Amino acid sequence: MSHSELYVEIDRSAYTNALSKSSPITKTFFALSALIICVSVQTFIVPVVVFIICTILILGLAKVRARLYFNLFVYPTYMLALSCIFLALFFGSGANLIEISLPWFTWSIFKSGLIMSITTFLRVEGALSCLFFLVLTTSITDLCVLLRRIHMPQVMVELSMMIYRYIFVFLEISEQMSLAQTLRLRRSGWLNRIRALSMLIGSLFIRTLDQGERTLAAMNARGYDGDIRILEDFASPKKLVLLGIVIFDVLLVILLFLTLNIGVI
Repeated sequence: MSHSELYVEIDRSAYTNALSKSSPITKTFFALSALIICVSVQTFIVPVVVFIICTILILGLAKVRARLYFNLFVYPTYMLALSCIFLALFFGSGANLIEISLPWFTWSIFKSGLIMSITTFLRVEGALSCLFFLVLTTSITDLCVLLRRIHMPQVMVELSMMIYRYIFVFLEISEQMSLAQTLRLRRSGWLNRIRALSMLIGSLFIRTLDQGERTLAAMNARGYDGDIRILEDFASPKKLVLLGIVIFDVLLVILLFLTLNIGVI
């Protein structure tokens, strides 16, 4: 799945999932509270529980396609895995887990470093599941309305909407230009690849500026006066659901204290 197709699928899921009509206040409260708890703990069990619960909600309750959900984890997990391997190999103190004698020095892999890398991996994966729950179940329109209701500066809200819109424009134009270069056989050999990439970046910058000017002209033609108006109509949060989220967060904190002495290895 290409980047543009992935972004389109994310946007489509945000508007068509089974929880799309639910209150964005409820979904945002759940996602942010679980995310804060997940990244704050020092145990590995709480992030695993958060990941499982978010996955069940996304796939079972929101009816998001499993392929889309797990595709979102691919690139972040690659980067996270590389970072955690670096943590395990070069950080830590105390008891040695593995000691390798080299001609110039002795390379020690510490147990604390390995524990830190595994815990960090699980915490970040749990936090990503919370973020993906919010992204896949809540549209950008609802999020912007929510930001306005909590009195976020209007310029920041409108910038967020425009940036979100231009992600799709940027990806679409870049893929069209990349395909055109490939069809013209401009990518044979490393020098041609570098030259093609530099031409793509330069042309893409000019095309995006031109697209921005055309968008502004279209908005002015439709009566744009500095305020992007949005229909502020979404469901109010249910008190029972909010209470359930609070109880869930309390149970996570209790689980944290019960599992403090349980180690990864």
